Amino acid sequence: MNKILMPAALTAENGAKALMMGEFKEHLNLPCVCDSDLDDCELCNGTGEIDQEVPVSWTTIKEIYAMAVKHLGEEQ
Repeated sequence: MNKILMPAALTAENGAKALMMGEFKEHLNLPCVCDSDLDDCELCNGTGEIDQEVPVSWTTIKEIYAMAVKHLGEEQ
C-alpha cells in the first residue's frame, strides 16, 4: 500500500475548502409542492415526489475526513 502525507484537518487555509466545497452531492426525494392534481404537475410528473440534488455541507465533509484521519492514522 502506498502511503501519503495528508493534513490532519481540512481548512480554508490549507486549500481544502476551495478544493472540495460543492464537489460532493446527494439526492433527496422530497414531497412535491404541487397544488393541483398530480397528473397535471410538471414538477413531479404525477409521482408526488421530486428529486432534489443538494451539496454535502462543509461541516459534514470535515467530519468524514476527520474520521478517516483518526482511523487510518492509527498504527496498523
